[in-house]
Amino acid sequence: MDFLLPKLSATMETATVGRWLKSVGDTVKTGETLVELETDKATMEVESPVDGTVTELMAEAGAELAVGAVLARFRTAGEPASAAPAKPAPVPARAAPASQKPAAAPAATRSARPTRLLASPMAKRLAGMHDVDLGTLTGSGPHGRIRMRDVLAAVDAGAQAPASTAPSAAAPRPLPANAEPLSPMRSRIATAVSLSRQTIPSFVLDRWIDTSAVARARAMLGPDLEQSGGVKLTFTDFLLQALADCLAQSPRMLVRYADEGAQPALIRSQSVDIGLVVAVEDGVMIPVLRDLAGKSLASIAAARQAAVQRARAGRLSQADAEPASMSLSNVGRAGADRFEAIIQPRESSIIAIGREHETVVPRAGGIAVSSGINATLSVDHRLIDGVTGAGFLGSLADRIEIGPWSAH
Repeated sequence: MDFLLPKLSATMETATVGRWLKSVGDTVKTGETLVELETDKATMEVESPVDGTVTELMAEAGAELAVGAVLARFRTAGEPASAAPAKPAPVPARAAPASQKPAAAPAATRSARPTRLLASPMAKRLAGMHDVDLGTLTGSGPHGRIRMRDVLAAVDAGAQAPASTAPSAAAPRPLPANAEPLSPMRSRIATAVSLSRQTIPSFVLDRWIDTSAVARARAMLGPDLEQSGGVKLTFTDFLLQALADCLAQSPRMLVRYADEGAQPALIRSQSVDIGLVVAVEDGVMIPVLRDLAGKSLASIAAARQAAVQRARAGRLSQADAEPASMSLSNVGRAGADRFEAIIQPRESSIIAIGREHETVVPRAGGIAVSSGINATLSVDHRLIDGVTGAGFLGSLADRIEIGPWSAH
């Protein structure tokens, strides 16, 4: 069987083969790490999808392949050994077979017809949305493949004119002398947030939440867990447990939007997974904490610590590439009382937590000073309506303010 290069992020179009961990003739188990890929996001460990034997590795270390290209070939249990086809050169996109060309077309027409445009599916979709003629663009990908970023650049430059009036592909305007090229991480972030703003119609809900109960629970439970488990409890761990419990009770929030097929569709998540926004040098990374429903604070703290370590080391796992329904962005003590986060492509919501601070609140007919946070929930309106989002935010506030907290 052929193992195709998987799409490991919403903006990924190609990846570079980093290091093979298996050789031809080696046996592999499902879930065993097969290869390390360098993507626009990080170094990702890609796992074998089957039990079997490696019969061919289709690219050498350093080769750049497009999503969907054959990465390796396996012989699975019960499959007879046979001579494998010749190893093709790693090309980023498949050319259209000659048999697919209209046989009845006149020779002059065939010779005048341009070769098939090499463009990613996302680039084609965005070009259709913004009336960008792909024929006027110069692709930045391997073999001139047009990427999503090329279409976004054309949109930003005002190149949305119809094909009849669009200018021919021209050399990009020179950068000012003091301009600095974006780092790969900043380029990825720029592409992702541009895609989010252009394709996800979102709205925002906000709620101030008292955190006095969390402070008391953290002071009571933290020392014991740190001594017994060696993991220090953070405020983020309490947020993750509260979010996981509320998501488990709110299936209408555990959805994602998909439009890769003939018509838009809704994908229901089978587990409570939460992305965690982690600040790293020159940007952020978002590892995913999996299956958090019913997990204790000790388990969540250990998973959170491991996720942060993966992100800061720049070595995410393949599981991190699978989208979650929601992400959490907590600025901690960075100084902002409230902020709005941008929904990640392929997700449906993100909750932004401002710094914990004191404020005046009404209490028992009077006023009091209490510590708390502003929680700002951004949701994809294609899937989630205001009543659903507001109900979830209210449930989250009650869960944080009242508890209970499961330590073990």
